[in-house]
Amino acid sequence: MISAEEKLQIENYLISKKLPLDILLEVKDHMISQIEESMKDDKINLEEAFSKVELSWKDNFSLTKYWMFFGHEKIPKIAKDIMKKKFNVILKKSFLLGLLFFGLFFLMIPFSNDLQSYKTLFVAVNSLFLLAPILLYLFNYKNEAYFKKDSKYKGKINFTLYQKNLTLLIVCFLGTGQIILKGGEELYNALVLNGNFSLVLLIGLSAYRLFVYTFAIFGIFNFLEHKKTLKTLHILD
Repeated sequence: MISAEEKLQIENYLISKKLPLDILLEVKDHMISQIEESMKDDKINLEEAFSKVELSWKDNFSLTKYWMFFGHEKIPKIAKDIMKKKFNVILKKSFLLGLLFFGLFFLMIPFSNDLQSYKTLFVAVNSLFLLAPILLYLFNYKNEAYFKKDSKYKGKINFTLYQKNLTLLIVCFLGTGQIILKGGEELYNALVLNGNFSLVLLIGLSAYRLFVYTFAIFGIFNFLEHKKTLKTLHILD
């Protein structure tokens, strides 16, 4: 059996690979199991077994880029594979909900008597995206330190794979603010008043809105997953 001190050595090795804590613990359990199995089956000591297992994990720890969320920063391949799988699920849900909100603004037009009533509905619905991050902060302010992008486990690694994306809420908060300032006039004018407008501009603004809605919702899901993972790690009460 591997001692607590030896397990700590394996943990420090994985910390050096810059794995987020939630992924690190998962990988750590697998590595310990393989090392113990190798020590038993091959009748070798810890150092030899660790070297053997380390070699088998070499490709998983090779550095790569995940441009969508990490830009030019290099991360271990195993971290990217796990993140990509989890983020893709959240992105699909976020896109569908974003599309629903986007379509809602078309459906609101028949229920609006004039441009002013449409703008009122438009601002009210979009304000939900402004309210969401405020409420998330108010309900979690006691644990503020764990929700900062630069909070580190042992001062070296992120607590969860979601932590890097926490700033998305701020970015989309500002993006939604810009959408509200526009008031939805161009959509109403184009579809109801048949005023002069640029089709290219309308398509561009619509794509921008859908992008902001999708990633605002993604940011909310990401925050909730981050909090849930912290609780699983027993970092939050």
